Amino acid sequence: MKHLLLPFTLALATALTIPAVSAQDARSSPALAPDALFTRASPNVWVVQAVDAQGKVLASGSAVATGPGTAVTSCQLLAKASAVSLKRDNVSYGAILVFPDVARDMCQLRIANFTAPTLSIAPVNALQVGMPLFIVGSPRGKELTLGIGMLAGVRRNDAGQLEALQLAAQPEPGLGGAGIFDAQGRLVGLAGATPAGSAAANLAMPASWIAELPTRGQLAIERLATQPATTSAAGPEGGATSQVRPSVVEYQLHDRLTNIYRKVLYRADPATDDRISFNNGGWIEKPGGRVLSVTTAIAGEFDATMPPGGWARENFTEEAAWRTRYESTVGGARINMDLSATVIEDTTLTIGGKEYKVVRIEYRGYTQRAGSVAGDQHGRYRAEVWFSRELGRVIRFEVKTRGGTGSGAFQVDEALELVSLR
Repeated sequence: MKHLLLPFTLALATALTIPAVSAQDARSSPALAPDALFTRASPNVWVVQAVDAQGKVLASGSAVATGPGTAVTSCQLLAKASAVSLKRDNVSYGAILVFPDVARDMCQLRIANFTAPTLSIAPVNALQVGMPLFIVGSPRGKELTLGIGMLAGVRRNDAGQLEALQLAAQPEPGLGGAGIFDAQGRLVGLAGATPAGSAAANLAMPASWIAELPTRGQLAIERLATQPATTSAAGPEGGATSQVRPSVVEYQLHDRLTNIYRKVLYRADPATDDRISFNNGGWIEKPGGRVLSVTTAIAGEFDATMPPGGWARENFTEEAAWRTRYESTVGGARINMDLSATVIEDTTLTIGGKEYKVVRIEYRGYTQRAGSVAGDQHGRYRAEVWFSRELGRVIRFEVKTRGGTGSGAFQVDEALELVSLR
């Protein structure tokens, strides 16, 4: 990995005398030479890459690791992403968005098995106009670079709350999410992903906002989960219901045979009518939860063996039990299903610290799957469904099935759980 001294201000970069932030700070923590500061800060700065459902790269920028298993970046870099990863030096980690604060353009990621030094955050009272700043980032996903600049202003609203940091000059294009450090190597802020040349391109996000991300991010998720839909339709009980129309529905799929967890994202397509379409038409539903079609299996059995209309019926009260026989070819394999469904109870289910009112539905029956030269394979099928009328969707799904012999034998033991709507 190499580092370059890049022009971060128009004329300051070549002749900058680095003063201490204050006399007191200078005595307790002397300013670092630029190369020493880069050495200290760079282990916490990573390339962040967002891709769509087909693996196409949508955006590349920087993310700042604030400690083991966590990092922050610009929300703009994550827009429309089906998967996010942190990369550097031929090392890659999958990341999950946990706390989005789109209003401030700051998002927090969770990264499993990821170790990084705990980062020191510069206190707000240490921010002084004229202080030197150092930006460490990965322009458009390339090698880390070091730029030198200056704090031109500290913007506050009428209530005195910190709104933005104003830089003396715009960072190099493509440095969205890069870390901005003071002369002592403490994180001062994050560069935004605003296009170069715009009025906000020289504004940065204060690092002090990171401490507020869990609270603000959770509130944002809860607001999305309870906001009324733009359209209404007959709900599961036949009455009018308001259904969340999210941009992204995120589940976690747990293969309990291998103990592997996998993120599953349904990303909304542009609205054209009252239907809700995800993943380029791979999943289409009506407000209220009725599934019109599923053509791509990204959530295991949940998609691959979806009954016509979905795992929940429109009238639980009038039809508390039903039988369904159907054939599914989602995912390319032919699967015949013969299931009996029973509405067990109205109950509550707590997921991610939030309590949902749900209807629990039990499926029992048989499945027949295309096998080897020995012919089709048969097995018993058991599934449990927890459906939220409020959200108009399944928030937990568990399934177990096994059958067949020889090379055509199959076994499934999976759990799918809602993570967030955003």
